[in-house]
Amino acid sequence: MLKFLKRFKNKKEMGFTLGFICFLLLLPRAPSWGGSPPDAVMVGDETCSACHNEISEKFKGNIHARLSVGGENTCEACHGPGSKHAEEGTPDLIYSSLKDFTATGKNVCTDCHRGTEFDSWSEATHFETAEGCSDCHRIHSEEENLLAQQKPQLCFGCHSDKMAQAMMPSHHPVKEDLISCTDCHSVHSKEAKYTVGDDSRELCLSCHTAYQGPFIYEHDPVNEDCGICHDPHGTVADKMLVQNEPFLCLSCHSMHFHTTLLSIEGDFEPPMHPERESKSTTDGMKKAFLTKCTQCHSEIHGSDLPSQSTSGAGKALTR
Repeated sequence: MLKFLKRFKNKKEMGFTLGFICFLLLLPRAPSWGGSPPDAVMVGDETCSACHNEISEKFKGNIHARLSVGGENTCEACHGPGSKHAEEGTPDLIYSSLKDFTATGKNVCTDCHRGTEFDSWSEATHFETAEGCSDCHRIHSEEENLLAQQKPQLCFGCHSDKMAQAMMPSHHPVKEDLISCTDCHSVHSKEAKYTVGDDSRELCLSCHTAYQGPFIYEHDPVNEDCGICHDPHGTVADKMLVQNEPFLCLSCHSMHFHTTLLSIEGDFEPPMHPERESKSTTDGMKKAFLTKCTQCHSEIHGSDLPSQSTSGAGKALTR
């Protein structure tokens, strides 16, 4: 408060500003309760449909109407008592989820939707950044899950970066409508990644069961997180790899075999594996950067068969 008062050059300026603020506070304002006045009473669905006939007709096929939520007061079960609104026709005298949402306030939808997926909904990023449930849902709609727009277009409306990834050469078939965003993401969860399960690796393996293992010879990143090597939304590299081979592999592994051969001609003794006879050529480094590691290490997710190399101790992940 003191910092605010110090901004004024003199008492006259300060007095004028404070007086103006008090004047604004005394002006007549729209009701601040974000819904029906305390003295409003229920009037029934027939009264509502007298003015909102188009919405009323469309709403008959809605799941809320079919379940007769609120009985004869289905509309008011969500919008609150409508007598004052019906008398004056003022939108401010009735609750609307489109305009009365606050991230910290009570949410009328969760009065009924109390499943486990909504336990932490108020702590979720979607809840805080969206303008309430009505940003994604249209309560009077007949669409599946009452969505304002079908997936994935609805999700792409905010997540434009993921839409761009879905258009890349290697991607999950989301835009082809073979899988949906909600197959992997729980939009009501408080988890930052919004994955359906607590472990994103287990989520991937629920479809890609061939890579589940356990294997005798395992690849450590596979056991930790699929996202170390793959970006599930889409990439330029094949198989949704975050980077092309061999550069992805070389970010963890050093080059070996022919890939470390000096660019000279003739016989020589390999520095890493002297027992292996090799020849080097002037194209040695070209082979290193133009050869995919998976041409030899094809079982990159894990294998039960020992590799043929002695020095690899069976861990080379070859066929």
